[in-house]
Amino acid sequence: MKKSSRTKPFMSPLASQIERFLQFKRAAGYRYCDEGRELGVLDRFLSSQLAPGDPVITDEVIRAYLVRNRINSETTREHRLSLLRQLCFFIALEDPRTVIPPRCFLGIRHKPFVPRILTRAEGRRFLEACFRLPNGRCTPLRSMVHGTALMLLYLTGMRVGEVLSLNLEDVDLTNGVLRIRQSKFGKSRFVPMAQDLTDRMKQCRLFVDRSLGIRPLDACFFPGPKGSRCTKDIMRYSFRKVLAEANIPWLGVGKGPRLHDLRHSYAIHRMLLWYEQGADLNAKLPLLATYLGHVGLSSSQYYLRLTEDLLSEIISRYQARFGNLIEERSIK
Repeated sequence: MKKSSRTKPFMSPLASQIERFLQFKRAAGYRYCDEGRELGVLDRFLSSQLAPGDPVITDEVIRAYLVRNRINSETTREHRLSLLRQLCFFIALEDPRTVIPPRCFLGIRHKPFVPRILTRAEGRRFLEACFRLPNGRCTPLRSMVHGTALMLLYLTGMRVGEVLSLNLEDVDLTNGVLRIRQSKFGKSRFVPMAQDLTDRMKQCRLFVDRSLGIRPLDACFFPGPKGSRCTKDIMRYSFRKVLAEANIPWLGVGKGPRLHDLRHSYAIHRMLLWYEQGADLNAKLPLLATYLGHVGLSSSQYYLRLTEDLLSEIISRYQARFGNLIEERSIK
């Protein structure tokens, strides 16, 4: 069973509207797990701010909510503002008095994150470091379980939530195929694995079985020391341990590399390999979109960025093809 994103019911004067907004978003295909938790935080805040008889979200309420914790990063504040704007739009359909904050309210601006793509050399060091991830005093499974999960992220391009949501019944170790259930936008798919990755997954399964005993098929594939499902925060910690072991600098929260950058790196490296093989990238892009579980090609194109590896390959290819037509001249 997946852990619910919200365990307590909404209790503020706008509880029914917030609940309907959350159900509307999920019906539209959004999982809204982190957002559901944030709506719970907002609901508790509104309980102390709104009049029970006539609750209205005002400019003052919005301002107080966004500045209540100044230690939050700009990214966190931007996400909260975006979520609050969507909720206010939803509530304003019934109560036009609801204030809808502007996009740049309080100087909060959306800054698109530029992913940190691993080079091929860094990718090799990262995989090697996954084998050397040490156990902790209270985490005897970390080396095998977290190391395998991180390898899976880098070698398949799966989303972090997809990897951590895998159950034993979703992992076909005989045929080397993973079954992803109801992921982003409600999509399900099968993800084939290479043989060496399948072998590593088999080792992980045997190691966990020896440590925790035989478990039911609906148990998580990547458990913690007591059998509960690994969390993203725990995986982030191990991810940074592997980065340090691989001599890949981590620049801090909001600067990367992030766990999700492994997905970006996978997409880039796959396209680079196809490019080197002389494949038609226009024909290959739909395959990549299907493998990554995207709803359309535009989602896949977001991951494709001109990296140092790809740029050098393009230059080499065009130099070999057209270099004799280009005459170098010295500048006097």
